[in-house]
Amino acid sequence: MPDALEPHYGNLHQIVCKINQDRKSRSLSPVFLHRALSDIAQIMGKCYANANPSPAYFERLVVNRLEPLGTNVSASYTTIGVFKNDEYVDHLKQTTKDTLFDRLLEAVGIYEDAGVCTIVLASGLNDHPATIDKCLTGTTQYSPPGYTGKYSTTIENGIDVPAFLTAINRERKNTGVCVFVVHTALHKEAWKQVEQMSKQGHFVYEPHNDNLVRRLNTDIQELYQAAGNGFQTAKLLVDRVLLSYGNKALDSKYHAVGIAQKDGFWSVIFGDCYKPSTSRYAYPQTLDKVDYI
Repeated sequence: MPDALEPHYGNLHQIVCKINQDRKSRSLSPVFLHRALSDIAQIMGKCYANANPSPAYFERLVVNRLEPLGTNVSASYTTIGVFKNDEYVDHLKQTTKDTLFDRLLEAVGIYEDAGVCTIVLASGLNDHPATIDKCLTGTTQYSPPGYTGKYSTTIENGIDVPAFLTAINRERKNTGVCVFVVHTALHKEAWKQVEQMSKQGHFVYEPHNDNLVRRLNTDIQELYQAAGNGFQTAKLLVDRVLLSYGNKALDSKYHAVGIAQKDGFWSVIFGDCYKPSTSRYAYPQTLDKVDYI
């Protein structure tokens, strides 16, 4: 279903038309303008304007907003600080050539305001428009069935992340250790674990921490996992973790965490990174105040 464009989405007609002309010259299929991608482009464009662009934040947006729209979604973005329609493609060729002219690319999202243009590119989406307008003729873009653009300000990975961090960070500060920052790789792994437990209907997780460290292949040098079922609330989960794994939850060695729950199954993973990071907000009230690395 097409959605009317909101203000500050730039001259989409020229941009999409130019992208499709360039793809056609390479014998590639056209792409379409996708509302969810444009919404993400708007968020990242505003982050750029506030001098706070974050690849980790983009990964969160992909996980929360795009992965539910496809079984194998892949996405990337680029921001052009000084934007001119007739020069955009030269910049894109330099920064996202492999993606822009990938045969699997399906859709783009664009946001432009005050000379700053952000473009999000994605493939692996489940739903597509019946026909693709290679050069837009109206102020519309495609919205997949059920897409509203509205998201919870607290729930991520099936859990109230700000509430969990607030409760556990309060205990860590009381014991004089640094507060937790959410680690993207651990967060994703926790979600994979609860999904597996939910599908199998019983408790299961990666039993060997060293194997998981190697598999994640990230900046984690050591980690500790806790998992179980019977999840009720984020605060009660913190109480349970402190009761059973308090020596790990309050250990100064761990400063990163990933958390998730699904259908009552939960996973909490503590991590020790080679380069520790600290959180700006010990007690976040909403997801936009949660720091990720």
